[in-house]
Amino acid sequence: MSKVFQKQRNNIPLVVAHRGASYDAPENTIASFLLAWEQGADAIEGDFHLTKDEHIVCIHDYDTNRVCETNIVIKDSTLEELKKLDIGSHFGAQFSDQRIPTIGQIFDTVPIGKKVLVEVKCGKELLPILIHQIKLSNIDLSQIIVISFDKYVIKECKVIEPNLVSLWLNDFDEDFDIELITSTLIDIKADGISSNNTATEKLPSAVIALGKSYHSGWSIDNLDGIDKLINWGTQSITTNNPGRVKVHLISDME
Repeated sequence: MSKVFQKQRNNIPLVVAHRGASYDAPENTIASFLLAWEQGADAIEGDFHLTKDEHIVCIHDYDTNRVCETNIVIKDSTLEELKKLDIGSHFGAQFSDQRIPTIGQIFDTVPIGKKVLVEVKCGKELLPILIHQIKLSNIDLSQIIVISFDKYVIKECKVIEPNLVSLWLNDFDEDFDIELITSTLIDIKADGISSNNTATEKLPSAVIALGKSYHSGWSIDNLDGIDKLINWGTQSITTNNPGRVKVHLISDME
């Protein structure tokens, strides 16, 4: 099996903080990522776009409308323009100091032995800049995992840097074509797949049979379904509430 994540003792899946500890702090902010580490997350996940002047910044949407009173498009704006925006107050007045972070700032929060999932939201043009930023940062390549819904982003990532772990994201319903999925995973050389929580057991079974890793993607906040995912062989669970899920996993396995 692809060891994208090394499970903890007792076969406990690792906990990935979806946009940080986004239940308790504004998503994709330094405050949210720092809180995720405090809550015991094993990894953080963030969404990344390129600015007009080719900086990688962390924000989910293509514009700032949902998280800020000022609405501007990321790809049409410079880093300096984006840094002026308050993206925390919509969540709570105590977060009014939060700004759109760069990927370098996020890398600086990552403790030794922890990981960061980089969801590429724009396109493969981000990848060479990502590789350059990793080289500039005090973070090891093994701590980075690239994820994307765009299979061509994953395919290009494995061409540019074969040692950079890459997972194909997908939003499956119960009628998915398992043969198409497995053949695509092989073609793009993905290390595994990260799925929504509506997939059936045949998906992880097929992925694991290929020697690739299966991950429970966005967003597992209902504790009732976690045991099922563990039985399916998931290597990680992505959640908005990493502290709660971490406590549940540890207590459930004791």
